Amino acid sequence: MELRHFRYFKVVAELQHFHQAADALCISQPALSNQIKQFEDELGTKLFNRVGRRVEISEAGSLVLTSITHILNDVDRMKDAVAEIHSGVAGTLRVGVIQSVNALYTQELALAFDSICPNVALSIEELSNDEITTKVEQGELDIGIGFAHGPVYKHLAFTELFKEKWSLICSLSQANSAKRVLNGESHDLKAILLPNHFETRRIVNKYFLEHNIPVNNITELNSIIRILAFVRSSRSFTILPSSFAALSGIEPLQSFDLSSAITPRVVGMLQAQDRVTKRSASLFVEVLTEQLSGI
Repeated sequence: MELRHFRYFKVVAELQHFHQAADALCISQPALSNQIKQFEDELGTKLFNRVGRRVEISEAGSLVLTSITHILNDVDRMKDAVAEIHSGVAGTLRVGVIQSVNALYTQELALAFDSICPNVALSIEELSNDEITTKVEQGELDIGIGFAHGPVYKHLAFTELFKEKWSLICSLSQANSAKRVLNGESHDLKAILLPNHFETRRIVNKYFLEHNIPVNNITELNSIIRILAFVRSSRSFTILPSSFAALSGIEPLQSFDLSSAITPRVVGMLQAQDRVTKRSASLFVEVLTEQLSGI
């Protein structure tokens, strides 16, 4: 069993087609089929089921793909780490961040990191917290910035960076109406919120329920920047981490603190345990800690 078997198998599994996989790998289809057969013989099981000209991964193949993904990501990470020893800090650093961190802090983080690691290709991707967790566990991300979930993560180290406090945010002209919202009274303001699959929205829904806040008119937008623009120019309000009140553009926004009603959310850094750590990742952690700790 060799690494080439792993790489060949992974490409076939992703493309679900031997001919396309052979083209992508720059080898002949018979040679690829032979390599996959060797791999299957060594494992003693079929990894693919043929469906016409395409193939579908078998149940055993799905299990193998999960393990292989981990192994190949660890190999790539090791190669990057070794290369850094010989050539200085270089290569690629992959970071996943939640939406609030992306909107508020990634520009400063990227600039600070580039000043000390100009030869590193930094990739920052906005993802959901669940996606970040999965990708860090599988080695597809070097570092994640997400939320604390329960007391611990099973396979990840979580380092707290800061706590997000919450606010009701509206335009200055709607401040009086917003006070009616806070008091649980009837009001004519529209709520501008993230869709229900966002964790932020689930927290807001819980607040509405627990405090008997009447909300009958809701517009959903999947961008916090668009939400704030809508709130700034309409009879509406939103509930977001307090830091977003600063992203108000030319016209300032009114912010009402909800710390007594909504528990501050812990934001922190996620890293895989017992895995080779690239020098570039260690340096990014230093920048991250300096920039975000104690916000």
